[in-house]
Amino acid sequence: IIDKLIPINKYNRPGSKSTPKRICVHYTRQAGTDADRLALFYSNVATGRFPNKPNNWTSTQYIVGLNGKVIRVVPDNETAYAASGKNAGTLHIEVCYSKASGEFETASMSAPRRMGQKYNISAGNVLRHYDLTGKYCPWYYVDENRWAVLHEYITSAAVDQKNLYRVQVGAFSSRENAEQYMNKVKAAGFGAFIVEVDNN
Repeated sequence: IIDKLIPINKYNRPGSKSTPKRICVHYTRQAGTDADRLALFYSNVATGRFPNKPNNWTSTQYIVGLNGKVIRVVPDNETAYAASGKNAGTLHIEVCYSKASGEFETASMSAPRRMGQKYNISAGNVLRHYDLTGKYCPWYYVDENRWAVLHEYITSAAVDQKNLYRVQVGAFSSRENAEQYMNKVKAAGFGAFIVEVDNN
């Protein structure tokens, strides 16, 4: 991990204390942009270079580069501005990617996994920006099946790259009933998602 901490400022590093209880995964929205460039952007925001752009009141704790390089711009025990109203207790991780689809490189996916292990964060508390605020971030992983694969990679103690094993906990003819049960499973601390299948 390379520290390029931005100074405490009113824009994106308030300096307020926060204990990591969950991880939130983000994407940069710019295919091909690497970690150093994003770190420079946050630094420029911190120094007030973009004061008239309200969407730039933004930051993260970590930026993961295309080759897995990790840069920290806000300390783990401080709040970052990355998910409106949901930042307290959250460790934010921005992941860089090269594909236009937004799919992450394998080298980039290990950093969220290491952070989860470091703070003993349960699988149910490894989330997407989408889960916290409804924002379509990370775009490629808003799809529940894709997220399930990435989530499994991040949260499993050991990962078999060829096989993914899942446990089905229910089958419903009504999506509403399926969502109610999924919410109970999530409330119990497990990752859960719904898969729709054809009539047979």
